[in-house]
Amino acid sequence: MTISKQEPTFEALVDEFRQRSKDMLDKELHLDDVGSPRLTQAFDESGPPFKSFGILTEANIKTYAKRISDDNPLFTDHEYAKNGPYGSIIAPGTILLTARAGLWHGARREGNAGYPVLNFHAGSALEFFDVIRVGTGFKGSAVANEMIEKPGARGGQMFLLTTNASFWDMRGDLLGKNYGTVIMIPREELGTGRVMPVERLGEKMMYDRDVSNYSEEKISEITDLMKKGSNRRGSEVLYWEDVNVGDELPAWILPPWTDQDYGGPGGASIRRGPVRWYHFEEGHWIVRHGKIGSGAEEGWAFTHPISRWPWSAADEHGDALMAAYRGQSLPFDNGVQRGQIPQGLISNWMGDHGFIRKLQVAVRRPMYYGDVGVYTAEVVKKFEDVQVGENGEGAVPGKNTYYAVGIKVESRNQVGEIHLQGSCVVYLPSKKGGMVKLPIPHLAKPPSVPYETFYRGWY
Repeated sequence: MTISKQEPTFEALVDEFRQRSKDMLDKELHLDDVGSPRLTQAFDESGPPFKSFGILTEANIKTYAKRISDDNPLFTDHEYAKNGPYGSIIAPGTILLTARAGLWHGARREGNAGYPVLNFHAGSALEFFDVIRVGTGFKGSAVANEMIEKPGARGGQMFLLTTNASFWDMRGDLLGKNYGTVIMIPREELGTGRVMPVERLGEKMMYDRDVSNYSEEKISEITDLMKKGSNRRGSEVLYWEDVNVGDELPAWILPPWTDQDYGGPGGASIRRGPVRWYHFEEGHWIVRHGKIGSGAEEGWAFTHPISRWPWSAADEHGDALMAAYRGQSLPFDNGVQRGQIPQGLISNWMGDHGFIRKLQVAVRRPMYYGDVGVYTAEVVKKFEDVQVGENGEGAVPGKNTYYAVGIKVESRNQVGEIHLQGSCVVYLPSKKGGMVKLPIPHLAKPPSVPYETFYRGWY
């Protein structure tokens, strides 16, 4: 007599995901600069911390800056930057997110079926201890930090998973930390795997939106804002004493988002190559990206709703037909990429001599194909910030007072929907305290910051 193996239920799989993910808390995650656990281990098995691929050059810093829509000459112009405060091109601090993924997606189901939960980037909370220079190589560590379960905004439940990621240069100096947050949403229509049956596409969309049709008046309004926001402070020093609570920063405008813009979320990393191929394994189509052989990124395949051919998971973002697999009515951007864009708004305002100490963003809803991003910010706090360090490897000793402003950040699309909110702390030169002193004094292992501390505003 043959006894057939009973397929687990949707509810049982969600519970299994919950329990197995909880078991991962406080443990090292094998995350790296291309999103594949294999490559971290292949490059460096001596960690944590693990060595990340590549060294920063002027060329890939310039490429990264342009991919987050920031052409600041401090990041892109050798001649300009060599006469600046650091003597060479530096990278936007958010480039750390290309050195190590820093986003935990919870437990992985054995085999290739996946758990019936959809994943969305929910935000990042970065803190920086120094500027990032040409020639920097990275080592990183990422630990599963928190798992918070709460009711979803549209019914059902959701899990918030946070990662505590640290970034060192090759000398062991701590450059920054990131608390990345991912929302995992169980969806019944996924059944007992990560891939929704093609017949159920569109049953339960998360938002009901179509591509915007811009009037000539709206286009004129947006282009006028773009012109006003294009001024950059540059080498002109902004002193802390000259900033007031209530000051508004010039708006930073991104023109309508396109699929070509999605091509840049990997920044300076080698996220994946153009090659993809398929094989059938344990009842599922598997798709692989990148070069043939070792180092390929592998994942489940989706059924294309028109051709019925197995298709790539990555195409959920940029393919108008595949977006429905993520409950979206249109192609949508990469939340990690969007979360790096506000640093351009801040760096334009503060000038070459300011320093972004903290940058926190919360992704509220997708930015769809054809959406404009209107990024605005306001000074909401002004304070003196004392930083204390210690002696030892990975630490910076001393005690310095910094002259800080807290800034509230927000971005809306062309129809007024908020799709990003955040906060920022900037250290500015002071007439009584002098220029910003770097690196920031800090402990070798700064304590972890909980989600409840940073998600609404981190000043």
